[in-house]
Amino acid sequence: MRVRLTRKLADEVDGIDLSHDHVGDIIDLSTREAGTLIAEGWAERDRRGEGPRASIVLAFRRATDPGHVRPDEDDHLSRAS
Repeated sequence: MRVRLTRKLADEVDGIDLSHDHVGDIIDLSTREAGTLIAEGWAERDRRGEGPRASIVLAFRRATDPGHVRPDEDDHLSRAS
């Protein structure tokens, strides 16, 4: 994940080496590291290049959704047909 460093009070925070980075730099980090820096107030997510409507969509089905077949029901349906 890309973040922009917004403040730097030390060369390391929670094991993340920032010794070569400066305030304003865009740095590419793991999701965990980026989340740590954002939570600590040291960085913000870099949204450049994502576009104005970029988002992450998670799709899933509930067990109660029409058309959902539970594994145990699937066995019953296979035997019945």
